[in-house]
Amino acid sequence: MSIKKSDIEHLCNLSKLNLDEEEKSLFLNQMKSILEMIQELEEVDTGDIVPMAHPLQMSQRLREDEITESNERNKYQKNTDSAEDGFYKVPKVID
Repeated sequence: MSIKKSDIEHLCNLSKLNLDEEEKSLFLNQMKSILEMIQELEEVDTGDIVPMAHPLQMSQRLREDEITESNERNKYQKNTDSAEDGFYKVPKVID
């Protein structure tokens, strides 16, 4: 894929960037080199490479799944008049 100065101007327009001619030239050259690098990467044969989920073969240390706090819902609901049967009552918002 090739990129032209008109493409850079279109990108500037879309992104609301005001670049002068020198900046547009610099940006054009940078975009060309990025696209060339991507094309080089696309040409590499990766058919024999197994995908990996993480670059390091490590297992994650996980903590035990245990209850560390008690249920204090009734204590908290004593602070409101808008609770009934363990639930908070809210105004109806949908008909």
